[in-house]
Amino acid sequence: AARRLLRRWLLHSPTVPLALPASSRCRLLHHHHHGNRRPLCQPKQPAVLRQPGQRGLAGSSALRLAARTAARLLKLRWLLAAGTASGGIAAANKYEEIKAGMPDLGRLRGFLPAEESVDAVAHALQRLSRFAQLPETGWLKNSVASLKSLVQRPSDASNKADGGAESSAAALDADAPTELAQQLEELEIRYQREAASLEAEARELRRQLAELRLGGPGRGYRSARKSLIDMYSEVLDALSERDAKFSAADHLPRVVVIGDQSSGKTSVLEAVARARLFPRGAGEMMTRAPVQVTLADGPYHVARFKDDPDREFDLTKESELAALRDAIERRMRAAVRSSGPDAAVSTEAIPLSVQGPGLPRMVLVDLPGIISTETAGMAAQTRESIRQLARQYMRNPNAIILCVADACVDPERSNAFDLVAKHDPAGRRTIFVLTKMDLAERDKVSPDRVAKLLAGRLLPLKALGYFAVVTGSGSQDESVEAIERHEAEYFASSRLFKDGRLSPNQVTAANMARAVSRRFWALVRESVEAQADSLKALRFNLETEWKHSFPGRRQCSRAELFEKARSDLLDEVIALSALPAERWEAAFRDSLSGPLLSQALDLLLEAESANSAPEARPELLQTRLDIGLRRWVESDLPGQCVTAGRSVLYQQFADLPAGAGGDPVLEPLCSAVRAEAVQAHRWDPKAEAALRVLQSAALLDQGAEPGRADWDSAVALLRQALRHRLAETEAELAQVCGPSGWQRWAKWLKAPTPEQDRLSRLVQALRTAAGSAGIPSASLSAADLAAARRSFASHRSPGEAAGAAVTDEELREAWPLVRRQMALRAGLANCDQCARMFYHYQQRLSTAAACAAVPYFHRVGRMLNATCSALRQQAVNIEARRLERAVGDALTGLAAEPGRLRESLRGRSVQLAEDIHSLRLAEEKLDRFIEALNSADDAIEGDRSGGTFADTGGGNEGFAFSKSRRRKTSL
Repeated sequence: AARRLLRRWLLHSPTVPLALPASSRCRLLHHHHHGNRRPLCQPKQPAVLRQPGQRGLAGSSALRLAARTAARLLKLRWLLAAGTASGGIAAANKYEEIKAGMPDLGRLRGFLPAEESVDAVAHALQRLSRFAQLPETGWLKNSVASLKSLVQRPSDASNKADGGAESSAAALDADAPTELAQQLEELEIRYQREAASLEAEARELRRQLAELRLGGPGRGYRSARKSLIDMYSEVLDALSERDAKFSAADHLPRVVVIGDQSSGKTSVLEAVARARLFPRGAGEMMTRAPVQVTLADGPYHVARFKDDPDREFDLTKESELAALRDAIERRMRAAVRSSGPDAAVSTEAIPLSVQGPGLPRMVLVDLPGIISTETAGMAAQTRESIRQLARQYMRNPNAIILCVADACVDPERSNAFDLVAKHDPAGRRTIFVLTKMDLAERDKVSPDRVAKLLAGRLLPLKALGYFAVVTGSGSQDESVEAIERHEAEYFASSRLFKDGRLSPNQVTAANMARAVSRRFWALVRESVEAQADSLKALRFNLETEWKHSFPGRRQCSRAELFEKARSDLLDEVIALSALPAERWEAAFRDSLSGPLLSQALDLLLEAESANSAPEARPELLQTRLDIGLRRWVESDLPGQCVTAGRSVLYQQFADLPAGAGGDPVLEPLCSAVRAEAVQAHRWDPKAEAALRVLQSAALLDQGAEPGRADWDSAVALLRQALRHRLAETEAELAQVCGPSGWQRWAKWLKAPTPEQDRLSRLVQALRTAAGSAGIPSASLSAADLAAARRSFASHRSPGEAAGAAVTDEELREAWPLVRRQMALRAGLANCDQCARMFYHYQQRLSTAAACAAVPYFHRVGRMLNATCSALRQQAVNIEARRLERAVGDALTGLAAEPGRLRESLRGRSVQLAEDIHSLRLAEEKLDRFIEALNSADDAIEGDRSGGTFADTGGGNEGFAFSKSRRRKTSL
């Protein structure tokens, strides 16, 4: 067809055919008119120019050959050009498609550390490499390099991409993580773990380096002092965990900082720690919880929380100091929230450890400032709560009271002096610190008054020593070094110091810190062994009480009891999967048979009622049953079975025998965990769809013929459903008509009321009128109504009036209940006949038509068996594991909430075991501390320069540092 179209165009075109040779035109004409036959005429050869000695025919052939070759070459060129163009377009489209499919990994740059952090770590490792060999981390460098190259390549490509590529990358960003992203996350986690390990090794290397630098004659003494303060802080933490209120058993020394609000307490503590540690506010109460600061000597100025030792704050950097202040403020607010909704301060101490070169070794507690008035917005009883907190700490007879007062405020207005005087009237453990001396001199406070105050002659408050310090020039951003320079410059030019009213040992925070540290260790030496004896005596008393109250039982702490309960609960879930299949099947059948058989009976009765019309055909009953069963399966049957399966699973879990020998102490905890796990457990959502398929196949399979055993089982199910419904109907009738004569005699019931007696005779009249010939009709005829009225009138009660007749409305209202009872009784009688008619059904005899309900209940029984088997497999294979995970999550959540754990594990045995365990732990730590204290050197005697109390005046006569009577030890 194409060739014919080409020939027609060549023949009829006004230009192209004329340009062809005559032979070609002749050939085309011949082919057009005669097909493929040989042409009748030969075309005339055109005249051509011939060279001398050359024949004309050969020249013509050569020219034709050259022309044909050139045409074909031109044709091939265009084909190549067209193919190249189309291939280029396809390649460009494929490139755009591949480029659009590449993800934009530029967002992964956020997971890489900043260059400044990497440089800082590298610099620190270079310094440490001079003293110790670090572990080989070549794989980490390679991983980081490959990660950088992997991240930079896509990000460079994305910068060169057009708008379409950017939108594709943004769309890919919103998708789920790919396998490459998961690998990058795993690499990031590995990097973080390695970095944490390197940080821990670096801290250990710094500690070893500090010990090497502290070599020489005093090496043993410095190492002993460093370990002593850490051990002593651990003892205090153990005692604080045992008794948060610092009862009489906790008499170990600590320095308690007491003072009015904004008197400079926090500034004094920061001057001792040589860092701006605490949050500050202009006139606002910032200290809302006690902060226990353990000061120790160390090569680096760092701080860390006792409950988070891996996080270290570098106190030489302002950013780290800001982060530390924020962390302290967050902990204070969390402690206040945990104390109650109406609390303003908390008694929960925040443990903080600070190390640095030349820091004194002691434990200080910064308390909230004492206030005199509760302002608007402040919680009620705030003033009394702060005072009670101060009393708790000052009640310790070995606590050093660092009483801080503002030099710019008249001493008569102070609220702290009375509290301190009541707890230490003799001044044997009080040290008085007067702050803001520069501001007092600037405000022209009387120098004589200040001198009398620092000499102890102005106030009735007595103290071991009196000190004057300067806490800064008023700027909150001022560094500790600037404060020290300002303090030195002030005391160098102060009139009080020049006039000789102040001793050199009474000024500067450094002298005050050294004096407090020496007094602190003197009290430690005096009281530590007495405290150890007190702990031993208390533990002996508690252990004696345990032996008499709980003989033969092991002392388990609350943590050990929780672990035991965890093991028992997880073992219970494992035992749940090991229950026999017969137990599961019986439990599911007992839970499902009642409601399912009742609903199946309702469907059967509804279908029979719709098919009871005279014009209805008997074969339509099966169709109506199929429609009802399909509607039942597609609506609520699977969901109802899943709900029943959940109830059976939880009941079996609750009925398992309790572990740990049925320990009543663990029962509240186990009950709480079971309830939380059951509430959190969710049944597999796919189970309902799978169950619907199984139930539909069992109920709608009409080809499943029942055997003899299946026939008997179906008759038994039908009888069970009828009996259950008959029992419900008779119970309803008994409630309406009252107890019968036999019930009144056998169960000692009251006689029926007149209304109940009338209804009882009405029901009896309806039964008499209906007779016993099969199942009565749904409605009463006129003859039935007349017969019922006559029967009711013939059984009139003695006290009833003669004219009290029953109406037709009363009879029709009571008839459905009576008819249901009679129909159910007739159905039960029919069951006995159907049990013997299996042969009639098998032979398809017409006598088996009355037993159409038996094959229907056979299908219901098959559905019930399939449902119980599927629920058992679901519960054992899938839901038990999901329940185990829910139990584990509940246990984890309970362990994270100490308050709930204490509420779940309570009782005298638990509390007594917890006290014995904590006392034993504190006693072990205290014994190790005493052993280290006894082995310390006496080299510190030569280091007691400055800061003595003997020359501070004011009640210090005769005071000297006493040594322990049991040993000669100096710190």
